[in-house]
Amino acid sequence: MNKHILFRVGNQIFAIPISSTDRVVHIENLTIIPDMSSHIIGIQDVEGTITPLVDLTERFFSEKIQDLKKSDTIIVHWKNEKIGLTVNEVLSVETYYENQISDKVDMEKVEGIPTSYISAFVQTDEKIIPILDPQLLFDDEQAKELQALLKIEQINDGH
Repeated sequence: MNKHILFRVGNQIFAIPISSTDRVVHIENLTIIPDMSSHIIGIQDVEGTITPLVDLTERFFSEKIQDLKKSDTIIVHWKNEKIGLTVNEVLSVETYYENQISDKVDMEKVEGIPTSYISAFVQTDEKIIPILDPQLLFDDEQAKELQALLKIEQINDGH
């Protein structure tokens, strides 16, 4: 049995293993960083840690999330750090059995989506849901940009 968080990005449902996640938060006190890739929303303090936030709708479909106040952000473990994946909405936590999860078939695109960051698929009664691997979401260039944001230290204002 594997627990997964189901969420919507654009019109597509995705899953991510709960073991890859830390928590779900809302965007508050967002700091926008200029001259970053369009899929990087900015940074936010999540319990004392500067956390880069990535708009997955922009990353996957080149469409920005229209209303960030109504979106959800899944804090995930990425390269021994934490980053936020901002999605249209978190739907539920589901438990899937091994026989429902198929390994990724080696193909370039599924329904127009490049599959390099998809680790497997879940077959439900209604649909097939791609399971994302947060470690594979970004190419080397994109990863460097996120790692630069992760180097920003917590600002201590002396209070």
